[in-house]
Amino acid sequence: MGAGTGIIFLDFIVRPFLRIGMKFPTVMLVMLAIVYGYIAYLAIKSAYLSEANS
Repeated sequence: MGAGTGIIFLDFIVRPFLRIGMKFPTVMLVMLAIVYGYIAYLAIKSAYLSEANS
């Protein structure tokens, strides 16, 4: 699978959320906050796990 195929798959996954976000900006903001919060949680968790193991 090439980069072009990955971009097409990403486009198919993200496009419906962008349509919802244009109609309901508050819903899109909440969804982004949840996604970024989860990413931040994983980053902080992995940072503390690597610190605890050393």
